[in-house]
Amino acid sequence: MKVIVANYRFFVDGGPARYLFNFMAAAQKRGIEVIPFSVGNPLNEETDYARYFARPRADTLMYSDTRRSFKNLYGMLRAVIWNFDAAKRLKKLIRDTRPDAVYILHEINHLSPSIIRAARKEGVRVVHRISDFFMFCARYDFLHGDEICEECLGGRYGKAIGRRCVKDSRAATCLRVAAMKLYQWNRVFQDVDMFVVPSAFTGGKLSEGGIPEKKIIHIATFIDSGAIVPGFLHEKYFLFIGRMVRQKGVIYAVKAMNELKNSGYLLKITGTLSNTREDEELKSYILEHGLESTVIFTGFLKGRALEELISRAACVICPSIWYENMPNTVLEAYAYGKPVVASRLGSLEEIVEDGYTGFLFPPKDSFALAQQLEKFIKDEDLSERLGKQARERCEERYGEDKHMEKLISCLKGENLGKDGNGYE
Repeated sequence: MKVIVANYRFFVDGGPARYLFNFMAAAQKRGIEVIPFSVGNPLNEETDYARYFARPRADTLMYSDTRRSFKNLYGMLRAVIWNFDAAKRLKKLIRDTRPDAVYILHEINHLSPSIIRAARKEGVRVVHRISDFFMFCARYDFLHGDEICEECLGGRYGKAIGRRCVKDSRAATCLRVAAMKLYQWNRVFQDVDMFVVPSAFTGGKLSEGGIPEKKIIHIATFIDSGAIVPGFLHEKYFLFIGRMVRQKGVIYAVKAMNELKNSGYLLKITGTLSNTREDEELKSYILEHGLESTVIFTGFLKGRALEELISRAACVICPSIWYENMPNTVLEAYAYGKPVVASRLGSLEEIVEDGYTGFLFPPKDSFALAQQLEKFIKDEDLSERLGKQARERCEERYGEDKHMEKLISCLKGENLGKDGNGYE
């Protein structure tokens, strides 16, 4: 079997790209030839197929400081709305390699859905994995400020423009809305044969947005837990892993520690404070409440240092305020034998079993979060008990074999159960 996998980046910078390389490794172990398709970038991993990659949308790849020029403006419009260059190059790649399927991970704002139409015109099966809500939300995360907002779910984008939902810019929001209107008009997403959703919650949102259930298959993200040695013992700290962006709700974990600052436990956060508005808010709160010795920023860690940090935590905190699709941090925590304390929101309510693999709390309720964390302080054996159950769940539900078996059937177009799909 031969599969083209398309993602707007061919280097690890987050969840979709991490999944990309995990999928490639798992597929190659099973004798599947995987052909990458992406956007040219000096950070990309080396590949013989780089010559097919689409042109970047601007001369400067750090888009926050992209020089204003007609060429860069045109590149931005091309990539965000309809990338003819990407479509042309993907067609060339398909003709040269003759794949059985094109597996799309993330194309919005870079490759654009033009690649869906290109693959369809070449007669190749198209499978699209969904990692956020870009199809129905101008922002992608169903948030307005700190509140859940689904105004755009039914195709009504007027409020998004009025609220300047994209980067607090009316122009950027209008550009994004124009693209979404185009996709509605030309029905490009109807060219997708199957949508892969990592969580049943996400599948439900696709269904609400008008995607037929027969085109939705739930295939949970996987992790190679066999390569990870769990650590069931712990030291006196809780852990937040991930990007320190507003959607992740880091401030609520910090506020919870204000309730527990005399407990002897610490909160460790991977990353470093910057000058963003969110980080300034964190700094101010920490200083105002005397939490400098309670909340520890470890800096960016990887490899053995990160493994040890996770292995020694009492639990991992996931205080998100948006509909998490299926965060890798939860699966990583489970693989390391760590329970997770998470917001009762989106897929988190689905994958964190309250009282069995961790605990849930109402979103943005730092006092309730503190109460859940206090359980680990009062019962020092709780982390080990829940951690062992979390590891078992990880092995049962999120293994590589289970994921690949179902995905390969989907890529081949084989019957997947009732109504020809595997939606749960």
